[in-house]
Amino acid sequence: MLTESEEKLSFYDEELNEIGVASRSEIHANGLLHKVVHCWIVDESSNEKWIYLQQRSYKKKDFPGLYDISAAGHVDIGEKIENALKREVKEEIGIEINFRNLRFVGSIREKLSLNNFLNNEICEVYLYNVKDPKFNIGSEVEKMVKLSVSEFKKLVLGRYDYIMAFSIDEKLKFNIRAHEFCVHKKEYLKSIIDFIGK
Repeated sequence: MLTESEEKLSFYDEELNEIGVASRSEIHANGLLHKVVHCWIVDESSNEKWIYLQQRSYKKKDFPGLYDISAAGHVDIGEKIENALKREVKEEIGIEINFRNLRFVGSIREKLSLNNFLNNEICEVYLYNVKDPKFNIGSEVEKMVKLSVSEFKKLVLGRYDYIMAFSIDEKLKFNIRAHEFCVHKKEYLKSIIDFIGK
């Protein structure tokens, strides 16, 4: 089994023409443009809308223990976007995607430079609406938490340094501080909030 750094990925030019293949570690060391899928799990079945985040495993090389998108991952060489999305969601949080409940947010460019980590991605972003989701988390995920969309919006808009989250069974209530979230551009997160509001 390949380690994350040995995993091979396609990379692209600015017109999204595939121009080569490199290891995941080379992709991030050199800031090569590549494709990923992002799936935000939401529950819009009640008056209070909920969004679900994963806490990344403490064993992950990148951003261990931080809270992030419900499920996300790289698109394998030659893989269709829908197949990558289905695979990543199943691997990370154990949910079988029903494509009727999936909404395409858009293709969003994220370019971030953090220490020796250069993230240059085309993110194929989706919302997956499911009532009371049942998670079966994989080894890449520490746990799942839920928070109200209104709380998430406070954090995204910079109004609070922390927000309230709940365990999936709602038995635990706790605060997550801003620095405990993976870094994403504010415009990207705002587009998620706006899309949920549609």
